[in-house]
Amino acid sequence: MKHLFAAIVASLITAAVLPVEILSADKDAESASITDFKTQSLYRAVKLTWTVNIPFEIEVVFQILRSDSFVEGPYEEVVKLSYDKEKVSYTYFDKSIGTESKYYYKLVVIGDAQTYGPAAARPYFSPPTT
Repeated sequence: MKHLFAAIVASLITAAVLPVEILSADKDAESASITDFKTQSLYRAVKLTWTVNIPFEIEVVFQILRSDSFVEGPYEEVVKLSYDKEKVSYTYFDKSIGTESKYYYKLVVIGDAQTYGPAAARPYFSPPTT
């Protein structure tokens, strides 16, 4: 029992020291290349938005990944979008969803090895009331 407790404590300490690659939207805005990665639930769609805080000096591509089951994944690619040095704010509408459930999104910056998210959204499928 004593050895089991020591092994658990050692694994927790090791896990706390390892670097985390997923950057949240709340990361320090001055050091993050992307800020304000958000999702918004819409009628039969999800709106994703983000802002480029620090312009990229290299060629990058934005990849949007989606999980329709769990925050841990599995994640599948939805789309890849080109980076435009003249553009600061980005918007993408995901209309390829199938059911009224919770979806999780990640934004991967290919070429810069950064991942933002997950951000959750639950689109609605009942028509809006008028």
